Amino acid sequence: MNRIASEGSRRDNRSRRRASRAIPGLFVLAIAWSSEPLSSRGLAQTPAKAQVAAAPKENTSADHRSTDKASPALPASSIVPTETEAIARARRTIADCQKTYQKIEDYTCTFYKRERVDGKLYTPHVITMKARTKPASLYFKFVQPNRGREAIFIHGKNNNKIVAHDVGIGRFVAGTMHLDPKGDMAMEENRHPVTEAGLGAMIDQVKSRWDSELHPGESVLLFHPQAKVGERPCLLVESIHPKKSEEFLFHKVKLYIDREHNLPIRFEAYDWPKHPGAEPELLEEYTFADLKVNVGLKDRDFDPSNSHYSYGRF
Repeated sequence: MNRIASEGSRRDNRSRRRASRAIPGLFVLAIAWSSEPLSSRGLAQTPAKAQVAAAPKENTSADHRSTDKASPALPASSIVPTETEAIARARRTIADCQKTYQKIEDYTCTFYKRERVDGKLYTPHVITMKARTKPASLYFKFVQPNRGREAIFIHGKNNNKIVAHDVGIGRFVAGTMHLDPKGDMAMEENRHPVTEAGLGAMIDQVKSRWDSELHPGESVLLFHPQAKVGERPCLLVESIHPKKSEEFLFHKVKLYIDREHNLPIRFEAYDWPKHPGAEPELLEEYTFADLKVNVGLKDRDFDPSNSHYSYGRF
């Protein structure tokens, strides 16, 4: 899967970006990894609001015996049947999430993201998000930073360009812009393009990585059945690769799967420690707060002429 828009997604041409024209922090891929299939409770349309600003609770014990410490390697003698079973469990889980997502026509949420780009960890972004599955459509309205900035992307429409407008003086100077999703302006301060954004793309890509990356003796899996994101009960799965390899994208991933939706609502990814004893550095952190599914979004929700939106030069 080309390493989920691997570190190459940072793009070597970032150093040539025209910072004065860029619209930083426009888009992101919400990547997620998966876990134990959850009991089916249906797809609630209006779940209780998740208080994602607070750190998720992690004071639960894992139900797969392993270690969270980044040891230099896992000796062959440590491979036990439960390790193979844990890998199978993770693969079943992502397949189960994929089946759940097939029932979803659209969703809304408040999207939180933090990313490290070119070694710099940027401040958190908070974005109101609407998404539709057919055709694949996304609407973003920034809450912070750059409050009021909007962007729309519809696969196969608008020449496959992002339709966006800035705020402040940028809005009056540039008006409505049509941006290349992988161009300098759209990719500024982002690790991934908008073409890879959303729950569906996330689940598909994670399944591919789990199928290729999880191997006995190289992968450690921890399952925390009583975790929370805000007040949302979740199953937390930690996937750890103690030994760095070109095959692996991240050292550690922490994925929170909402028990009501059976969908991932928070993802954290960490790089390998820079030296022995050092803490892993956060690379990506994404949260889908207040997720509501099958709310009945219409074409107008992805139309710049929507009277509730602020497109236009003046």
